[in-house]
Amino acid sequence: MIYIEKDILNTIVLTLTENSTLSNPYYIFKFENEFNTATEPIYFYTPDISTSKTRYNKFELAEGVDETFIIGQYKYEVFESATVPNLSLPNPVNGLHLVEEGRMVVDGVLTNSIYE
Repeated sequence: MIYIEKDILNTIVLTLTENSTLSNPYYIFKFENEFNTATEPIYFYTPDISTSKTRYNKFELAEGVDETFIIGQYKYEVFESATVPNLSLPNPVNGLHLVEEGRMVVDGVLTNSIYE
């Protein structure tokens, strides 16, 4: 599971190398809001900054800067690519190998609600 807090630099640590088929892949994240399925998926790429890629893969995501999420639950998928991903494509993970999938929780201070 990935846990993201709003408005801070978050560290994501996963074990992706064990399921990768490429020797030095670029990893692309796809996030889908589980409760608002009408929204478009969020595609995210950032370099793997781990010091021991055979043991773990480490990424940083500055919520509110790199991407902005609504508080809630998301499904995530991680794909591997042989080249730097082009996130401007309509579906940049089309045809790529799925390495991992799971759940992500985005938490933070609720800034607006139906009760205000």
